[in-house]
Amino acid sequence: MMNVADILTAGLLSIILFFSFSVARNIHRTLDKENAGSLLRVLFPKYFLWSALISFLCLILYIVEGQDIKLIAMSFVFLGSVFSKYYLVPRINKNRDLIKEGDSMAKKTFSSLHLTSVSINMIQIALLAIILII
Repeated sequence: MMNVADILTAGLLSIILFFSFSVARNIHRTLDKENAGSLLRVLFPKYFLWSALISFLCLILYIVEGQDIKLIAMSFVFLGSVFSKYYLVPRINKNRDLIKEGDSMAKKTFSSLHLTSVSINMIQIALLAIILII
């Protein structure tokens, strides 16, 4: 039987999957580059904030329940969300602006930061799935 933390974990996994594979992809397919970028600048910080809040709540619940392995895995999900929101997103946005201004080095930095963000997201998906399986 699932407990509250596992239900929240399943919800978080659903949110991440929906946002990653539906929302973000369709924004790029539907809107022009400028408007897609403007919308994603608004959505991504909120996405990572909600991910951090939900994963933090799960952390507390896994502590109370004594679920050490789930706690450790969820800690990485939480840290990934916080890192993405407060470190990656501002730098991604800054480098995107520099690209628009013609800075050729910013494109390489942007690509590297974006790849890091996507990689963290994929790791979070795997960790959340593992939490639900164990």
